[in-house]
Amino acid sequence: MFLVSIFMRIHYIAAACVMPAALGAVDGVSYYNDIRPLLQVHCSGCHQAANKMGGLEITSYAGILKGGAKYGSSIAKGTPENSPLLNLVTGKLEPRMPMGGTALSPDVIELITTWVREGAEDDTPVEAKAPQVPAQPPKYAQAPTITGMSYSPDGSLLAVGGFHEVLLLNADGSGIEARLLGRSDKIHSIDFSDDGTRLVAIGGTPARFGEVQVWDLQSRDLVHSVTATSDTLFAGDLSPDGKRAVFGAADKTVRMVDLETGDELFKAGHHEDWVLQAVFGIDGERIVSISRDRAAKLADADTGAFLENVNFLRDKLYAVARHPRRDYVLIGGEDRVPYMYTMDRPRALKIADDSTLIRKFEEQAGKIFALAFSPDGSRVAVGGVADEVPIYDTETAKRVATCKGHQGGIFVIAFHPDGSRLSTGGFDGMVRSYDARTGEQLVSFVPVPIERAESSVDPEGTD
Repeated sequence: MFLVSIFMRIHYIAAACVMPAALGAVDGVSYYNDIRPLLQVHCSGCHQAANKMGGLEITSYAGILKGGAKYGSSIAKGTPENSPLLNLVTGKLEPRMPMGGTALSPDVIELITTWVREGAEDDTPVEAKAPQVPAQPPKYAQAPTITGMSYSPDGSLLAVGGFHEVLLLNADGSGIEARLLGRSDKIHSIDFSDDGTRLVAIGGTPARFGEVQVWDLQSRDLVHSVTATSDTLFAGDLSPDGKRAVFGAADKTVRMVDLETGDELFKAGHHEDWVLQAVFGIDGERIVSISRDRAAKLADADTGAFLENVNFLRDKLYAVARHPRRDYVLIGGEDRVPYMYTMDRPRALKIADDSTLIRKFEEQAGKIFALAFSPDGSRVAVGGVADEVPIYDTETAKRVATCKGHQGGIFVIAFHPDGSRLSTGGFDGMVRSYDARTGEQLVSFVPVPIERAESSVDPEGTD
């Protein structure tokens, strides 16, 4: 039985133990082989992308050059005596680094000194550097799992996340209009601006980086590539005015970026586990985020300040959707039951209070990974481990249709803007579109071009 959530299934961590060159051999010191491993061991705990104390990120060469908020660049090439990095680890500048840890040995300091004196060059092999945008669209031998999908506001296009790309398809699957190539292995969230001029894709590469891509759809140009954290980013949402994006991350934070400038506006650490999705309220002044820590948390959208828990804590949460016309959120996850909550508590919070609960829907046949409201809010669709996507009346919680034909888990559901149909995607890499009223399957297709390997066997049995 398929029991692994998408996030656990596609998320992995590769760990390696690297020993620097013999500390006594200091001629021709290598950043990649000698300095980088030392800094990772002694400094990365406090100065990594997810935790930049003093504004300093030291796990990359670019971060070392950029330096921190107080001293600027960490190194002055050719002059060790003017390099803040060396002056901090030797105690010439306070506080001595590593702060609270064992001082670096004289041999280690001499190794770093020699590297700086020799010019502090970056000799990282090309293949070891952060992934670049591929020059050509990827070739597929089989359909990739679908974790991000959305209709354009006019309903003419369906955007689907692939490997290092977002594919813009005709809404009926009849052809590919464009392939937007990016750095991220996986896309977990796709949103169009209301005017259809911009597309925002959120994802990343597990154990490497998270990325927010902002695309101009008229020119098909990448306007911003915003990297955040040293791990992938999860699903998010655009503000009502289309100027901000909020999303969850594997480092347990909720983050927001300005889509006009690419700047990070805030990161909030209210959760205790992966934050798998975040959505804006109707007016854009509040956000709701859900996490494997079981909580749906309400926060201020300007500052990220925590306001309160929306829900009664039950089990791990994997999905959230906001009603298109009310400040209601639908949440679901491990316990298989979709719950709809109001973002406005009717009375003072009490222990074990569930007064924000509006209604609960029937228990599903498996964990819930995807939720969606119809454009008018009258129906909700639920997807997950089960091999069907039921559609419910929002007001009565009664099932009104069932979409069948899936193989494996469903990780994303998207209603067409006119509400007449909905599309699903998931583990088997197929997009399936259904009549939203009856649940009848209308069309199914693989969104990526599949290249069939040529057989070396002669079908006629001749040479």
